[in-house]
Amino acid sequence: MVVNSSVTIYHQDGLDIATHLEKWTRHNYDKVWFFGGKGASTNKGYADANDVQVRIPYDLNNGLDINDFAIGDIIVQGTLNTDINTQKDLKNYLIYNVTSITNNNFGKSQHIHLGGK
Repeated sequence: MVVNSSVTIYHQDGLDIATHLEKWTRHNYDKVWFFGGKGASTNKGYADANDVQVRIPYDLNNGLDINDFAIGDIIVQGTLNTDINTQKDLKNYLIYNVTSITNNNFGKSQHIHLGGK
């Protein structure tokens, strides 16, 4: 599979009862295919203009696990080393939320496919 980027995924792990803060786990993947982004698309129109597609190949990313993803997780293009307590901690970055997850674990190019807005 052709790769063109790295990506950071923030997976929400619930709420910390003591601090009342969200708990987020950061996952960095260095070799992914990232397509789409903010802006109008003449092919798709305005409704789908902000869609992103991310494919994370199993063979190029050690430790990749489908259980590390959920609808609503945060996608940030690039590698971030910042842990967060809330989505507001990423206000200086272009973020997308995961809207679909597909585990393509068959054939030659096994990967996890994430859709986001």
